[in-house]
Amino acid sequence: MDIGRPIKSSVIATILRLSFITLITILSGLCAIGQVKFSTMVSSQEIGKTDYLQVEFVVENARQIEDLTPPEFAGFRIVQGPIQSSGMSIVNGNMSQYKALSFVLEPIKTGKFTIDGAVAAVDGKHMRSNPVTVTVHPGGSGAANAHPAPGGSSPFGNPFMQPSWDPFGPEPGEVERDYVLKPGENVKEKIRKNLFVKCQVSKNSCYVGEPIVATYKLYTRLSSESRVTKRPSLNGFSVYDMIDPSSDAVSVEHLNGKDYTVHTIRKTQLIPLQAGSIDLDQLEVENTVHFVKASGRQEVRHNGNNLRDLLDQMADENDLGPAIDENVTIDTKPVTITVKPLPEENKPATFGGAVGNFSVEASLASNTVGAQDEATLHLVVKGKGNLPVIAAPPISWPASVDAFDPTAKEDVNKTVAPMTGSKSFDYVFVPKTAGHYTIPAVNFSYFDPASQTYKTAGTKPLDLQVSPAVRKERSHAPADVTRNEATASGGIVNFLQLHLEWVFAALLVAGVTIYFWRQNSRLRKSNGERKVQAPAPAVQPILPQQPVVIDPSNAPQQPMMTSTPHTVVGRAIPETGAASYVPQTPAADPLLEARRYFDARDSKAFYREINRAIWKAMSRKLDLPASELNKQNSIHHLRLRGWDETSLLSLENILNECEMNLYTPAYDRFNMEQLLWQSERILDRLA
Repeated sequence: MDIGRPIKSSVIATILRLSFITLITILSGLCAIGQVKFSTMVSSQEIGKTDYLQVEFVVENARQIEDLTPPEFAGFRIVQGPIQSSGMSIVNGNMSQYKALSFVLEPIKTGKFTIDGAVAAVDGKHMRSNPVTVTVHPGGSGAANAHPAPGGSSPFGNPFMQPSWDPFGPEPGEVERDYVLKPGENVKEKIRKNLFVKCQVSKNSCYVGEPIVATYKLYTRLSSESRVTKRPSLNGFSVYDMIDPSSDAVSVEHLNGKDYTVHTIRKTQLIPLQAGSIDLDQLEVENTVHFVKASGRQEVRHNGNNLRDLLDQMADENDLGPAIDENVTIDTKPVTITVKPLPEENKPATFGGAVGNFSVEASLASNTVGAQDEATLHLVVKGKGNLPVIAAPPISWPASVDAFDPTAKEDVNKTVAPMTGSKSFDYVFVPKTAGHYTIPAVNFSYFDPASQTYKTAGTKPLDLQVSPAVRKERSHAPADVTRNEATASGGIVNFLQLHLEWVFAALLVAGVTIYFWRQNSRLRKSNGERKVQAPAPAVQPILPQQPVVIDPSNAPQQPMMTSTPHTVVGRAIPETGAASYVPQTPAADPLLEARRYFDARDSKAFYREINRAIWKAMSRKLDLPASELNKQNSIHHLRLRGWDETSLLSLENILNECEMNLYTPAYDRFNMEQLLWQSERILDRLA
């Protein structure tokens, strides 16, 4: 992440520019209010005699600003300034201006001093900012420097601005003082003591699956541009960030008798995946540190008109005094985490890797269901620990139950350690026969690192009453012919309604044709002709895009040739005629119900029947107990039986498509046809 904002040659000018940038953010919200504000802001109301004082006079949300004039600074000398900044903003079509005048002051003596407000002509009116009283103590600053400045939100209190930071922070007195390089001071030693990064961990030893917290911080008392050049990879852990890496996390910490501005670069929760000693990668930060030599600092003495002369001569970077820039790369010290393996002694057979403290609850979506209908078992694991990596607990299903892979959903707070919340699992299953079922208690085992023991939480058994399946009426006619007759009948009705005049015309033509055919037959008989003439076909209205339905009992003995085969959802009637085509029967076609739902455009029932047919076929093929009949286990057994990867991939794709569409089905004719085609071939292999 790029953490750097250009800082000019003088650190004092940097402070003032920081104030200007922060001021823009403040004014962007205030402009919408429409109220002019003229305020005096200082970095602190109590400072030491050897400290600096930052002063800003700011006019906000004004349409026109003229003649912004500062007061006399009795008891102080001007170290830098004035630096004038101004600009404009447009909110809802209304233009407003802001203007700021900034100074850095050094106390001349101790005591209590009042800085009078500045004056300016704002929108044609004479205005004066608020006065501020500053107390100067002997020596350097103490905790008093953390006091907020009056007159509104101080821009000095927001030093961490993405994508850069400028580490002055909320302690402008003491922190600022360290960027002054005194005669004889060693630059590298000064940086080493006042700028460093740390990796702090909540513990150095833990169990596999037990979370620890790693926090990377930058401590500074200097002015610098800092850029993270190497982030830790944290291999061997599941990583969950506890704060947004791009957020402004700034605080003040007291360390070795000094206060430091602290920037939290990253705070993350680590869950170790394996036992052993794991070294956390180092974090590297490049810095350009800015110093000002004490001997080069300007001392501006003024009386009378000298201040007016300074206002006429705006600050120039060439007059900021001697400055030194030092480039340095810092990194964290190595940190080693010792990860202990989970004990093998007393490990429950139902243990699946959960580490923490948990409870488990189970419920049925409904206590009554029909045979061959879907039911749902809802299981919820609650507590604190490695919730995201918890797997679905196994269920000991009754023998006459077909169960599918569960779906998982989690509601976890990852900003606390260990993580808290819940993870729920929905198990969809189908009881095959009617009767009273008992879903056995579900045991969920976990390792509690606090007591260093395994524990097991359980649910109560659940009762399910299964009623007999509702029988669906089935026609004795062949399935495909019945379906086509229904489709054709519906098409005829629609055709008659939309094209009644064409129907009458067709009937008229048919009647005339029959009349002339009979007349012709009579003439031939009267002439003694003895050949048997085949009757001419009656002219029938041609139904657009409707399948041809042929009753085998009335079909001619010889094959009837057609120009194109008739297609029925993945199966084609051969061109040798309807008499030679035998449609699938319900017993021979396990996809019969799926085809009917396909024609009825009932996508949910279609996917349910495909899913049911595949699982029934696999159950017969593999002869596995219901508790072991799941997707991964079934594919594994089929692979052992010599199935090629292409077929296994096709099977897995069918099951995934069905699972996805059981709850959020969408009617897509092309995809459903493709799924039928794939299912036919898989069922052929499973037969």
